Amino acid sequence: MNIEMLLYWQSGGDSTGAVCCGGIIIFIVIIIAVSIKAGNEQTKQMNAARAAEAARLKAASDAYADALRQLKANPTNADLRQRTLQLGRTYSNLTRNQTGVTVFDELALSNDINAACGGAATLVANKQTQSIESRLQQLAELKSRGLIREEEYVTRRKQIIDEV
Repeated sequence: MNIEMLLYWQSGGDSTGAVCCGGIIIFIVIIIAVSIKAGNEQTKQMNAARAAEAARLKAASDAYADALRQLKANPTNADLRQRTLQLGRTYSNLTRNQTGVTVFDELALSNDINAACGGAATLVANKQTQSIESRLQQLAELKSRGLIREEEYVTRRKQIIDEV
């Protein structure tokens, strides 16, 4: 139908129809160009937002992993354990598009922290199950067998006695 109208206007020799038709075509082209430009700007903004979100997620992941490494080196530090938990919650929240931390996230964080502190629990348990006397006897036996030097024997003996 539109093509028939265009041909009718052009065939009548009336220049008004041709100018009007040309104006409409130019108007449509301008609208399309503006729409494409707006779409490109929106795409750029969305890509920038995604890049910023990815950078925040990477930073949170790195901070949490670093805290776990520090906790593994110093597993009895309660402040470091609390900080690691908070960093883990921040990281988990970002992985869920900031909708909050779930029970499953808390369990995973607990497992990570317990794994990092695993050596400390064993060390504390061993010290608690052995009496002071048995530890001193073991130390004396190591010295008598020549497995430790006199200086180390004196230092360790003092440490054991100081625990009393």
